[in-house]
Amino acid sequence: MISKAHGDPLATKANAAFEEVAQDVIARARAAKTEVVVWRDGKVVKLSPDQAERELAERAANTGTDTAE
Repeated sequence: MISKAHGDPLATKANAAFEEVAQDVIARARAAKTEVVVWRDGKVVKLSPDQAERELAERAANTGTDTAE
């Protein structure tokens, strides 16, 4: 997510788009029974769809955005 989005309409729209895509990736991984692969601290990290969903919700809570559709 883009930080410091508060008050910046473009950043707010970008965050919403990133969250929408993240939800889609999680749903696809769940349907395919695969992991969600992310890049974190210079390394490839594999997360279960549940783990990815929890992390997305935590980020949304910390940035004040909503991940619900």
